[in-house]
Amino acid sequence: MEGIEKYLFMRPLLGLLAQGRFFRRVVAMAIRAGAALVVLFSLTTFFQAGKLTFELPAQGIPGAVLFEVLFVLAVYAVVHVMLIRARDVDQLSVNDFYAIPLGAILVRMLGEIYAVFVGLVSIGAGLFVWFTNQGVGKVLNPLVRALFPSMRDNPSFMGGIEFMVSGMLAGLGVLIAAYVVSEILALLARLAAREAQPQRSAQSVEPIYKSRFGS
Repeated sequence: MEGIEKYLFMRPLLGLLAQGRFFRRVVAMAIRAGAALVVLFSLTTFFQAGKLTFELPAQGIPGAVLFEVLFVLAVYAVVHVMLIRARDVDQLSVNDFYAIPLGAILVRMLGEIYAVFVGLVSIGAGLFVWFTNQGVGKVLNPLVRALFPSMRDNPSFMGGIEFMVSGMLAGLGVLIAAYVVSEILALLARLAAREAQPQRSAQSVEPIYKSRFGS
C-alpha cells in the first residue's frame, strides 16, 4: 500500500492545504480568477442592454444608456473589491489558526461586492424603468435578477423608485450583516491565538528547563 501511495496525489495535496501559506495563496488565486469570471459573465447583460438601446424610442434611450454606465461601474467596483481582498489574503499573517481570519476576509468581501453591485445596478435599473416604462427584466438576465429575490418587476415610475430603494436597502443590510459576522470571526481568531500562546510558551520553556537540570 505504501508503494502505491507515492503515485497518488491526495495525501500531498492535503498536506499542502494544511500549510497556511499555500492555502492562503490558493484562495487569493481563486478570488482573482473569480474577478475575471465576473467580467466575463457581465458581458451578457452589457450586450443585452446595448442591443435593447437601439430598439427603444428616442425618449427611452437615455434610460438604457444610464443603466449601462451604472452597470459598468458596478462591475468595475466588484472586480476592484475582489482584487483588494485577494491582496489582503496574500498579506495575511500565517499562524496555527489561518482559516478563521481568512473566512473573516471572505465574508467581508462577499458583503461588499453584493452591496456595491446591487446598489448601483438597482439605481441604473430604476432609471431604465423611468425612461422606458418597461420592466427591469428587459435588461437583467436571470443570473443577475437572482440577486434581487424580493423586488417586484413593476414597469412604472413608483416601481422604479421601489426598485432603487429596495436595492440600496438590501445592499446595506447585507453589508452590515457581513461586517458583523466578519468581526465575530476575527474575534474568534484572536481568542484562539491568545489561547495557543501560553501553550507555545510552555513548550519553548520546557527544553530549556530540562537542559539546565539535566533531565
